[in-house]
Amino acid sequence: MRHYRVLRIVAKLLTPLILLFALYVQFHGDLGPGGGFQAGVIFAVGFILYGLIFGVDEARRFLRPAVVRTGIALGVMIYAGVGVVALLG
Repeated sequence: MRHYRVLRIVAKLLTPLILLFALYVQFHGDLGPGGGFQAGVIFAVGFILYGLIFGVDEARRFLRPAVVRTGIALGVMIYAGVGVVALLG
């Protein structure tokens, strides 16, 4: 997709906005529809858009596998920690 300049420029502009909107949905889910699942889907859509437009190799440079593994491990630890706190408190 190297010759679709408009698509690449628009995707570069929209990807950070999509990720920012995902954070908004995450932290303001109690005020309206939204929350963790919806924010995760929106966040994933930002990276999927980037990967579809720029290719998988460029997306891997943008979000390294080590960062993904660390994020997964951190998410599991937070999820388990919340469960333990709920059981103890």
